[in-house]
Amino acid sequence: MSEERPKRVLAERYEIDSLLGQGGMARVFRGTDRVLDRTVAIKVLSPQFADDDQFVARFRREAQAAAGLNHPNIVSVYDTGDQGDVHFIVMEYVEGRTLRDVIRSEGPLLPERAAEIGEAVARALSPAHQAGLVHRDIKPGNIMLTRDGEVKVMDFGIARTSTGDTLTQTAAVLGTASYLSPEQAQGHSVDTRSDLYSLGCVLFEMLTGRAPFTGDSPVAIAYKHVKEDPVPPSHLNPDVPPSLDAVVMKCMAKNPANRYQTAEELRADLERARRGLPTLATPVMAGDATAVVTGPVDTGETAVMTGMPPDEQEGGRRWWLIALGVILALAALGLAAFFLVRSLLPAPTELVQVPDVVGEPEDEAVDTLEQAGFRVQVDEQFDPEVRRGLVISQDPPADELAEEGSEVSLVVSRGPPPEAVPDVVGETQESAEQILVDAGFVVGTVTDQESDEEEGIVIEQDPPADTDARPGTAVNLVVSSGPATVSVPDVFCQDLGSAQEEVEELGLDFVVTGSRFSDECEPGTVAEQNPSAGTEVQPGSNVRVKESSGPSPEPTITITITPEDD
Repeated sequence: MSEERPKRVLAERYEIDSLLGQGGMARVFRGTDRVLDRTVAIKVLSPQFADDDQFVARFRREAQAAAGLNHPNIVSVYDTGDQGDVHFIVMEYVEGRTLRDVIRSEGPLLPERAAEIGEAVARALSPAHQAGLVHRDIKPGNIMLTRDGEVKVMDFGIARTSTGDTLTQTAAVLGTASYLSPEQAQGHSVDTRSDLYSLGCVLFEMLTGRAPFTGDSPVAIAYKHVKEDPVPPSHLNPDVPPSLDAVVMKCMAKNPANRYQTAEELRADLERARRGLPTLATPVMAGDATAVVTGPVDTGETAVMTGMPPDEQEGGRRWWLIALGVILALAALGLAAFFLVRSLLPAPTELVQVPDVVGEPEDEAVDTLEQAGFRVQVDEQFDPEVRRGLVISQDPPADELAEEGSEVSLVVSRGPPPEAVPDVVGETQESAEQILVDAGFVVGTVTDQESDEEEGIVIEQDPPADTDARPGTAVNLVVSSGPATVSVPDVFCQDLGSAQEEVEELGLDFVVTGSRFSDECEPGTVAEQNPSAGTEVQPGSNVRVKESSGPSPEPTITITITPEDD
């Protein structure tokens, strides 16, 4: 049986306990800060990025920037460091459920509660945006609800600085498809308003129980973010008030200029909607699509002025036609060049959304992933909270985009780690059973056996003490029924020598206590024994005998003859 690996300690301070989850760039472990004696979450950079100096430098820089965020709605970053080729971030450990799990188990939330959660997320984003950080991955899975109902936003540790590069060149595109802003989906630069679009998608899902756009593939979903307008949440959930409808639709405007410009603006409007007050966001019909505006909109296009003289209008139209012809010609050349280059390059690998298999049995999880077109690598680890054979975590995580045919790593639970079986030999049966139960084991078969130990004392156990065994293993006990007994032999009328030999061979003591007359036994033999033959006694007991003196003498009769008188 393999032994459990010793716990790893980072920076001689942070002890790594169990894996909580993992993503494409890092793994998150539950750990203990030995100095402050508190539970923490430790995010460790994946090994494939550890040798990229530029990547590591950005990881450190952006983690340090995130550590400066001190807000009750943000999961705090306590520390960052490295040990050899291991780079890590130490964060606040939050007990609770993700918003994703809540929506999956409970369905749409009450509009008031959805607005409260949205306000809390907006409050968390506001100081981050002011510090120049763009989260880039606001989604239900990164929003924690604590047992006290508090809202915590996670994963600012790998956010993008608004003045720097992203961690990876593809990170802006390979976000979570259901919550991508249009500019992210197109690979354009992002700013703080991209987070507000994603938060609008989260609000939509809280109110309706589903994401705003669905499709057969992540690419199809991303396309809809760019080209299609979402239906108002009230079309799917009549309980959603018009004011909250308007807030969601304003968040999800295609043009960032039409969205809320700051997280604080969004928070204030959510509060108004929750309190039943008029909001700044007002639905305005624009063709067949619903747009939401609150003032002048800068579309980035040149407006066509009216009221000019007819000849100037005609000249303007002529120049417009010439410009249009030039643009079309350039577009045709560009399209031809695109197809030429494309024909020379290998066909792109299709991106596939990774299925969620966490919590499933290993066989079912492997089958699901293989049917989706992935290869599967399975590792095992002990986990006291996850039943043996169930998937603990996956990498890449659920809903992320990955190349078809690429590998998905699964960590499967081996159940609770083995524990040393406690030593119960020498304990009473009652005490031994309690010790085993308290240690997580089960009392197996209990058998009795004669021994020199006192009755009721455990004399053997299986498995033996200190053997590693899984909690729940049955431990068999052998309990003493007391010392064995000896049957006293029948030595009546035997000569003393042979009687002594027979008694002492059985472990009994032969004691001659005197003699007595016997008509049955010859002199020098046993005339009396105690205990009597067949009595069960413990080894070492005395067998007391009396030696025969032979028959008792005949009584002497004295006859006195008195002479008769003459």
